[in-house]
Amino acid sequence: MSHDAAHLDALARALGRAFDAAFGEALADASTTRVEHAMLSRLAASPEPLTWEALEAGLIPRYGPVACTEAWSSLEVAGWAVEPDGLYLATDAGRAVIADLEAAREAIVARALDGLGEDEVAAATHALRAMIANLGA
Repeated sequence: MSHDAAHLDALARALGRAFDAAFGEALADASTTRVEHAMLSRLAASPEPLTWEALEAGLIPRYGPVACTEAWSSLEVAGWAVEPDGLYLATDAGRAVIADLEAAREAIVARALDGLGEDEVAAATHALRAMIANLGA
């Protein structure tokens, strides 16, 4: 086994942390948190307003009930989501935030891939998918 292969797990974790840190900066620039982003994304993706139970079910167990309630309060205060008649939905402003964050995510990926050719990206993608499959994940 080569030296690089022996440290592949550390490199994969480092890449994940780098992506997380870069997206964390984008979230901070948008004055939002990961749980708020998750909730707002769920609302923006839904074709119809959601009940609280349906909204929360899409976020638990990763985020608990208290985090969900706090996130909702922040989204409502920001004007990014509303609750008419007991149903929850994203506003146009909330959908715009999600679109901006998706653009930021795409820019992060582009920055990470800077200087790599299509063949290198394809080979890396293939290798990572195979390793994930080999580990049964």
